[in-house]
Amino acid sequence: MKSIYSIFIYLLLLSSCANIVVPTGGEKDTDSPEMLNKSILEKEGITSINFTFNEYIQLNKWEEYFYISPPAKKGIQKKIKGKILTLIIEDTLTKNTTYNIALNNCIKDNNEGNILDILNFIFSTSDKIDSLTLSGQLQDAYTLNAVENAWIMLFEENRADSIIFKEKPNYIAKTNKNGDFHFPNLNHRNYTIVSLTDFDFIYNEDEEISFLNTVVNAERDSFISLLSFDPIIIIDSIIKDSTITEVDSTSTDSLVKEEIKYGNLNIISAENKQCIFQLFQNNKVIREFIFTEQPFLLTDIIPGKYQIKYIIDSNRDGKWTTGNWEKRTQAEQVINYPSEITIRSNWNLELEWELK
Repeated sequence: MKSIYSIFIYLLLLSSCANIVVPTGGEKDTDSPEMLNKSILEKEGITSINFTFNEYIQLNKWEEYFYISPPAKKGIQKKIKGKILTLIIEDTLTKNTTYNIALNNCIKDNNEGNILDILNFIFSTSDKIDSLTLSGQLQDAYTLNAVENAWIMLFEENRADSIIFKEKPNYIAKTNKNGDFHFPNLNHRNYTIVSLTDFDFIYNEDEEISFLNTVVNAERDSFISLLSFDPIIIIDSIIKDSTITEVDSTSTDSLVKEEIKYGNLNIISAENKQCIFQLFQNNKVIREFIFTEQPFLLTDIIPGKYQIKYIIDSNRDGKWTTGNWEKRTQAEQVINYPSEITIRSNWNLELEWELK
C-alpha cells in the first residue's frame, strides 16, 4: 500500500568507533552502520517505519537516547531483523504535523560495536513539511558546565503554567554531551521552553530545571541559551565543604603565618554592581570575596594557580542564589574567567575583565 505521508529526510551521518580490540587480521572495521533506505507504511491506524542498513545491527542504549517529537501517545515498538530496524507506532498520529524520529546513538554494528552518532528521520502527516529550526545549549547555572541528556521541551504559549508538567510537551529534544540541542521540525507558533534533567517530563523538586521568561519562536529565534539550576541547592554548604582552611591568625604557631608571603589581585572592570568573586583550585572554592562596589581588590591570597568565578549578587545577600520555577526567578548570573591566573608572593596582579 502506498504511504499517505509526504516524506522529508533530515539525515546526518557521523561515525565513531567503540570497543576497540587488538586486530586478529586485516584492517579493523571502524565504520558505523550506513542507512541504505527507509520506508513508511500506514495501515489501520498503525504506522510502520523500516530502516535498512548496510550491515547487521544491534541496539545501543535505546531507552536513553531514542525519542519522537512531538511525543507519541503510546510507546513505540522496535524490532531488529538482520540489517533492518522496524519501528511500529500504535498510535493515531496528529494530522497536519511534522514528526522527528531521533535515532542518535541508538544503533551500532554487530561485530565491532561502531555507533551511528546522528540519525534523524523527519516525516509529515500532510503534504506540508514544517522545517523551521531552533537550536541551543544547556549549561549548569553555577558551574557553567554542559548538561548532557536533558529533555528540552516546548509547550504552546496558551498553556497555563500549572498544566505544563501535567501534559506532554508539544515538541521535545535531548541534549548531547556538549549540552547542545536541536529542533528541526517546528512551525511558526510561540512556545514556552523548559528543560528537565530527569527521565520523564514531570518536574520533581530534586532535579535541575531551566526556562526562559519569554516565549520562543523559530521564525525569530535561531539559538537559545538555557541555564539549569537545582531550586533547593544551598550554595553555602558547597563553599563550606570545599573551602580550604587558611592559617588561623590566633594559631600558636605564628611562625607559619609569618612565613607565608601573600599576593593580591586587583580586578579592573567597568562594572560596579554588588558582586562576589570566588577563587577555585581543582573545582574547589578556596577563597570568596564580597563587594558592594569598586575597587575589586582581592587581598591576602596564598600564592598559586587559580580559576575565578564572578557572581552578580542581584538580591544583595552575599551569596549565590539559585532560581525558582514557581516564582519564575532565574539563578543569579555567573561568569567564569576564561583562563587560569597565577598569584605570586608579595605581588599585586592587575587583571582587566569586561564582566559582560
